[in-house]
Amino acid sequence: MDQLTLLEHFIESEINLLVKLRMGNGMDEKEYENMKRSFSLLIEQWSDKDSIPQDAVQSVMEVCGELYNFSRNYSGEESERIRDAAANISTLRQKGLACDQISDKAKEKVMSSLMEQIEKGGGGFFEKLQQGKGLDEEQFEEILEELTTIDDKIFFWDTMPKPLVRILISLYEMDLFVYKYEDEFQDQVEADKIYDAYERFFDLIVG
Repeated sequence: MDQLTLLEHFIESEINLLVKLRMGNGMDEKEYENMKRSFSLLIEQWSDKDSIPQDAVQSVMEVCGELYNFSRNYSGEESERIRDAAANISTLRQKGLACDQISDKAKEKVMSSLMEQIEKGGGGFFEKLQQGKGLDEEQFEEILEELTTIDDKIFFWDTMPKPLVRILISLYEMDLFVYKYEDEFQDQVEADKIYDAYERFFDLIVG
């Protein structure tokens, strides 16, 4: 099956699955299997490439975070099934985006400052969040400023380098850190800061 058809199937199944979860109908295993199958086949086609089609980025970026967030609207076994689905798709996604090379030097140049902002400060922005060190507000402002600067370029590319897609995924899933800081670290103040930062990123990228 060609890449365009697979991508259409993946996006259609993802939308159907998320809509049913949003309506309170629970996990549709058929749609989930359709989504996972088409995503797996897409990843095979992307395996020897250092970028993915622009048309795939939003769905790839949002699917795991959306599934995890919906799992919190359910309880017991149903919640676990949705979280397991999120974890399975996340594993596939990590495999499919595991490339640090950027063959297009013009794109690499556009991305370079953003990637430097993400990694600076000993361990990187997201690593510090994961470790419970809280939101580095100054670093976030620099990341957002840099992303704002290149936004009008990167979202008109036909394909997007995998390292950049991983950054966008991490920013999109910042709201998951809110739960971590509320539940695990018992730090509501920091959780609120993270959520405010996430909303600002979301407004920039999704609108």
